[in-house]
Amino acid sequence: MLSFDLNWLAVLVAIIVNMIIGAAWYGLLAEPWLEGIGKTREEIGESQSWKPYAVAVLNSALMAFMLANVMSWAGRTGLVAGLVTGLLMWVGFTGFSFAANHAFEGRSPRLWLINSGTYLLGLAVMGAIIGAWP
Repeated sequence: MLSFDLNWLAVLVAIIVNMIIGAAWYGLLAEPWLEGIGKTREEIGESQSWKPYAVAVLNSALMAFMLANVMSWAGRTGLVAGLVTGLLMWVGFTGFSFAANHAFEGRSPRLWLINSGTYLLGLAVMGAIIGAWP
């Protein structure tokens, strides 16, 4: 059963930090990412709207909320336990789901590393924040 008896400040901070990680990640890796998806900065800029950002915020919120629940169910507390739980969630659910999608789409392993890497780092850091916050 989902719990709403969570440290909501930790969840909120995890959401914000995950959004910062995503912005920094794709900022640093913009060129290889654009190459991987076959688009230019101009093409992205022309078609950009607020909708992808809203989806990204909702995604971060759901991940932080569910990660906090998984950690609560498993009795996982502490920075290291949170970090490991986030890493395991990436291995079990996110990273290799991206791998399957990228394989069927014929996308490069490099693009998989870029797209799934942000989730690896984000889940690990969110887990650490949620786990470390009393």
